Amino acid sequence: MLQRLLDIYVDIFARPAFAKFHRLLFMVSLRGLGILNWKSARQSGETNFVISILPQIDRKGMAVLDVGANEGDFVAAVVGHSKHLKILGIEPHPSTFARLKRRFKSLSDRVSVLNIGAGNIETTMSLYDYADGDGTGHASLFKDVIEGIHHGVSTSWEVPIRRLDDVVADGQAEIALIKIDIEGFELDVLRGLENTIKSQRVKFIVIEFNEMNVVSGVFLKNFIDLLKEYRPYRLLPEGRLLPLTPYQALFAELFAYQNIVFIRE
Repeated sequence: MLQRLLDIYVDIFARPAFAKFHRLLFMVSLRGLGILNWKSARQSGETNFVISILPQIDRKGMAVLDVGANEGDFVAAVVGHSKHLKILGIEPHPSTFARLKRRFKSLSDRVSVLNIGAGNIETTMSLYDYADGDGTGHASLFKDVIEGIHHGVSTSWEVPIRRLDDVVADGQAEIALIKIDIEGFELDVLRGLENTIKSQRVKFIVIEFNEMNVVSGVFLKNFIDLLKEYRPYRLLPEGRLLPLTPYQALFAELFAYQNIVFIRE
């Protein structure tokens, strides 16, 4: 019956004259599926979700890893809603890192920050940002994020890249939650954390997935295949979870702002 209705709809409405109407329906549907809801923390759902799961991991000896900490809003949410968790923030941009470090100077007993980038090999790479900016949320290891997607004029800094397996191995706390938001380089970060994820049985992993993944050539399927012991969800407003299993490319590979949560089964 449904297929018959769809066939009738195609016969009547699949015409150039209705293209604007269909784009409107498409945009409305995307928002309902947790995509492009970036205008507020409530809409994105990230902060609500993290706050809701913190009681499960808020114990002495446990830690949160924030890769792409920017100026520390995620760090602040974790610190403000937990008592015991240690937080390690990774931020490669020198200006942004300076602001991040100042913000949490008085909380050095719980918050540690490192001015490095993260990846799957030890190397040095160029970090790109706007030439007229001084550390923005769009800074990326891909030049085309600034110039191709955002149509800006870029400048760059040389930053050290480290495998976070090696960095975390130097610490004393067990990682329970990993958040990664680095404008398209997330998969390489996870590959550099494979030992930590397996040995410490990290419970939650949160990544941002968006049009920057077109630049990096990374599909959501790549994350799902790498994190085989996890079940993927898309975050909806107020931290609700939309299951992404079974995998269907039509509904999964949507290259626009969204937060994906992986929960260990």
